[in-house]
Amino acid sequence: MKDLTISSEDLGAKEVDPPTRRRGNRTTRVPEILETAIRVFAAEGNTGFTQRRVAAAAGIRLATLQHYFGSRELLLHSTIEELAKRYLERYRALATDKGVAPEARLEAILDETFAALTDPENVVSSFALECWCLAEHMESVSDLMVHVSGEFQGIFSELVAQINSELPHDECRLRGSLIYSHWQGLIVFLRRAKGNAPEPTAFRAATKVVWKALSNAPR
Repeated sequence: MKDLTISSEDLGAKEVDPPTRRRGNRTTRVPEILETAIRVFAAEGNTGFTQRRVAAAAGIRLATLQHYFGSRELLLHSTIEELAKRYLERYRALATDKGVAPEARLEAILDETFAALTDPENVVSSFALECWCLAEHMESVSDLMVHVSGEFQGIFSELVAQINSELPHDECRLRGSLIYSHWQGLIVFLRRAKGNAPEPTAFRAATKVVWKALSNAPR
């Protein structure tokens, strides 16, 4: 992760874009800013998440960042939406892969989850925990998280419906919600358990058994 530094703007000096950095347009600059913002939010939390800090980490002027994101709140919401969108798109792609059976798609999502949460460069866990904390105090973030949660629940519920076609809609939704709640629990557990966590390969295999049982059990 790129080291976070204080730019010369913080000292009151007028700064220009670094000479080695080419000027970008909205198409290129916004994704670069959001990528940096995701890492700053994950590393520094809400307290350290400022426009100035993100601009410094991205190597751009504060005024440049504010041109695209006029307020801290807009930058914050755009950052949360961006990371959520990435995982929603990835999980939807896995969930709708017609080349494999529905049960294998569910396992693929679990594999993807464990890969992300056990990666040494993992930003998902700290990012998610910060979002959940913010949602307790900021209505706008709470509303956003409700929407995102609904999208994830829909992915799991639809997979359950495909795996166990005899289940009624409400039961599929219930079981999809159970799997999703377990998925959320993995984010917290694998972050906080550290040395108390089971061996990752065995834990992932056991989790697959649980998800499979929830999906296939008769009503």
